[in-house]
Amino acid sequence: MQDLKRCNETFQHVLAEVFSRPELANARRLIVDAYSLQHPEQYMKSSKSAAAHLAAMCWSLEYARVEKLHPALKRLVEGPRAFERVNHPPPMKRGPLTVRHVLDASDLADLARRAEEWARSAWAAWHQQQDRARMWVKEALEAPVRN
Repeated sequence: MQDLKRCNETFQHVLAEVFSRPELANARRLIVDAYSLQHPEQYMKSSKSAAAHLAAMCWSLEYARVEKLHPALKRLVEGPRAFERVNHPPPMKRGPLTVRHVLDASDLADLARRAEEWARSAWAAWHQQQDRARMWVKEALEAPVRN
């Protein structure tokens, strides 16, 4: 429990830094989703939140590095749809890099680079759910926009 508390404090510190720096906007989404993928018990309790973080990580790493979630993905996860529960990797198998990797950055460019490395590490740990996340992204992007 103490380790989780310390980890969360580090995460909050990193978030404060990236949200105070406009030039780190593209790293924000990666950081939030990487932390969520590594702490699914806290941040992916519902199937909808799991789908949101997995689809967002897929979008960020495989489509575009932007802070804001694509509107189609937002509509998908905010809509009435029920998502199937996903199995998450065991605690010690959620990627070798953690929030500490970002904390140790020497400057803003290094922080952005480390955020992407951490995100890729967390995403790789979820390899069994990646095709599902890709399917959600594809489905969202192909869905007609309804007014």
